[in-house]
Amino acid sequence: MTAATENDVPNTLKTEAETPVKTEADTESKNAGEVKKEELEPITTDNVVVESHVAAKVVKQLEYYFGDRNLPQDRFMLREVTLDNGWIPLDTMLNFKRLASICSDKPKIAKAIEDSGSELLVINEDKNKVRRNPDKPLPKNTDELKLANNLKTVYVKGLPLDLTIDKAEELFSQFGKMSYVKLRKNADSEFKGSVFIEFVEQADADKMVATKELKFTPESDNLLIMSRNDYFKSKNQNVKQEKNVKREAQMGGTEVKHEVPEHVEYEKGKILKISELEGIETSREDMKTLFEGHGVSWVTFNKGDPEAYIRFEGSAQEALEKVRVDEKFILSGKESSPVVLDGTEEEEYWKKSAYEKAEFFNKKNRKRKFDGARGGRGRGRGGRGKRYRRD
Repeated sequence: MTAATENDVPNTLKTEAETPVKTEADTESKNAGEVKKEELEPITTDNVVVESHVAAKVVKQLEYYFGDRNLPQDRFMLREVTLDNGWIPLDTMLNFKRLASICSDKPKIAKAIEDSGSELLVINEDKNKVRRNPDKPLPKNTDELKLANNLKTVYVKGLPLDLTIDKAEELFSQFGKMSYVKLRKNADSEFKGSVFIEFVEQADADKMVATKELKFTPESDNLLIMSRNDYFKSKNQNVKQEKNVKREAQMGGTEVKHEVPEHVEYEKGKILKISELEGIETSREDMKTLFEGHGVSWVTFNKGDPEAYIRFEGSAQEALEKVRVDEKFILSGKESSPVVLDGTEEEEYWKKSAYEKAEFFNKKNRKRKFDGARGGRGRGRGGRGKRYRRD
C-alpha cells in the first residue's frame, strides 16, 4: 500500500453527494493535529514480520472501526476523526481492547496495514497514524440504504451469556462475510443472549434465516433465528397483544368512561424533546437503536415530524449524556439539540398523553358498544323474519 500524505482530502466523514465546508473549528482541529503529530515518533516497518493470520485480523478489525456501519455511530471514532483531518494515531486505536487483544505491537499493525492492499485504510508517511480512505466517502444516509441494511440483518436468540464477538464470528461466518455483529445488552450493559448480525450480502442473510437447525454447542437447544424485520414485527405484535389484554381486563367487558384528571401525576425528568428534525432521514427505530439499553419506554414521532418526544423509564438527562459524542448529539448522522422537558412544557406533555390515552379507551368502548348493538339488531331481524303457524 502506498502511504498517503497529510494533505490528502481531509474530511473522511463526508458522504456521497456532499461537499465538506471548512470552518474555524476545522482549523483548530488541524492545529491540534499538527501538535499531536510532533509528539509522535515515526514508526519503522523495515524488517518487521507479521504472521499472516494476525495481519488479517488486524486489518479486518480496523476496517470495521472505519467501516460504513460502525463509523457513523461510534461516538469515540466520530470525535477522533475530527481532530486531525481524519488521521488517528495507532496509540489511540490501541485503546480499543479488541484490537489490542489481537496485536498491541505498533510496527506490526503498521506493517499489516501497509501490506494489506486495503481499499478502505490509509497509513500516513510516518506510519504512526491511520484513517479511512478519502476516496471511499461514507454512503449517503437514505431510506433505501436503511432498508437494504435491514434486509441484510439477522436476529439470533438463545446464545450463552458469556458469548464474545470472536465466538459469535466463528459460529456465524459459515454463512458469509459479516459487516458487524452486535451483542444486545440491557440497561446494566449485561449481554441479553441475543445478537444482530448484518451480512455484506443479503443472500447470506437469507441463507441463515432459512436454516432450520443451528446450535451454539451440540448439547444446547436450537437458536431462534429470524430476519431483523420479522423480529420487530413480532415484538410490536406482542406488545400490542399485551396492551389489548390489559385493556380488556381494565374494561371488564363493560363500558367505562375514561376522563382526564384535572391534575396529572407524573415523575419529572423522563421526557426528551428532539427538535430541528426537518430534512433528517430518521425514524422511531433509529431513535430506539441510538438509546438501546438506556431505558426507552415510548417514542412519539412520525416520519416528517419536526420534533420527537422520547419517554424513558429513568432519567432522560442521564440517557442523553450516555449517547453524546464530544458533547454533541448525533441522530442519523446529523447534529441536533435535544432538551429534557421541565416546567409547563413537561406538564402539558403529560396532560396531552393522558388525554390521548383516555380518548383511545373511549373510542374502543364506543366501538364495542356499537358492534354489540348492531349484532343484537341483526339477531332481532332474524327472529322477526321467521314465521310460525298457529295451531
